[in-house]
Amino acid sequence: AKGPIAFASFILVGLSIIMVSSGIIPPFSEETARAVNIVHIVDASGKFGGKQEPSSYIALYSATPGKLTKEVEQIKEGFVCGRDNVIDFVTSSMKYGCLTDDNSEGGWSQSDIPTIHVNSDTVDTEGNENERITQVSIDMKGAKRLTLAINAKEIEDFTFKVDSEELVPRDAKSSIYGWHIIEFSGGKNAASKFEIALYWAKNSTRAAGNSNGKEKQQPLVKLRTDFDRLTPKTERVLSKLPPWCSLFEGSISSQPLSFLNSLPVNF
Repeated sequence: AKGPIAFASFILVGLSIIMVSSGIIPPFSEETARAVNIVHIVDASGKFGGKQEPSSYIALYSATPGKLTKEVEQIKEGFVCGRDNVIDFVTSSMKYGCLTDDNSEGGWSQSDIPTIHVNSDTVDTEGNENERITQVSIDMKGAKRLTLAINAKEIEDFTFKVDSEELVPRDAKSSIYGWHIIEFSGGKNAASKFEIALYWAKNSTRAAGNSNGKEKQQPLVKLRTDFDRLTPKTERVLSKLPPWCSLFEGSISSQPLSFLNSLPVNF
């Protein structure tokens, strides 16, 4: 008798998961709140050199199962949901969520956007290996938190300096899913400008003959800076948040206002 009961229980659990994930049954209430993230994002990635205007939008997403259909119906504010709204937050990504760019131009300025500047790109011919070194400077533009990822497929080592002080020396670096990760958080008078020396891998795709045009090329460097600041649009969305939702607050999650930028491999 245990076999049929176990099988029936398995079927019920499976159906419950499917119905919750599809949004047929709302799994949350005021007693069991749903943790959500609401972030105003200004995305300047892919805009190296300032040739294009950055995009500004609000993202609503959650790590809990189920769609956000009921939530956006109550909030309104022009949200459109889907799985094609993928956002790379450097150390995490939003694979399903809801976006709106309605009235999202207030509460931030161009001067808040972090900059990535290539100071030099040289080949050291004094050694036997003709090592390529790229010197990059980063300006957080007043943000107090920085999340930086360096492409480990292209860059085998790097140094990280602030005010001529070497915080990360050159040595054997580990990587996570193909990225060297640096996270920095400072106080009121903390540094906001950094110097990075990138030491290229011998088999990088930038080297002759290693480029594959069929593959989507990842950036060389990608970064996110965070401000603990609510924009008018974010405040409006928060004021309409359903009672069964609560804001998720984690050490690696974005703050209310995030800026994204990147440096392409072929800069």
